[in-house]
Amino acid sequence: MCNQTLLCATPAANPYMEAGQPCVHCDEPTAFGFGRFINRIPADAESERDDGSIEYRDGYACAECMTTECDRCDQTIGMDEDITCGDINEDGSEFSDGAYRVCFNCLTPTEHSLLEAA
Repeated sequence: MCNQTLLCATPAANPYMEAGQPCVHCDEPTAFGFGRFINRIPADAESERDDGSIEYRDGYACAECMTTECDRCDQTIGMDEDITCGDINEDGSEFSDGAYRVCFNCLTPTEHSLLEAA
């Protein structure tokens, strides 16, 4: 018999790990069969509820919520497809125009060469 409350207590139900397994950002289902299962990643997030309180969410994030915008053209860059100044410059210095995260199509010819050489 267990006598330590913390070890024996049943954990509180986590709605982000139950049926549908909603994305911690957009609440779209990420479970198998819903179309967002393949590219989901483990994630957590804090979200403000309607009453102003903060809710901690632990579960998965869908690939759509993990996209970013290109600093040069404002197009959406897919998860793990972004190029940062650290990918181009050994010292991690910014791009010449001050951009930090860009898409492949926005690289200058010089930046293309540096990326291929890296």
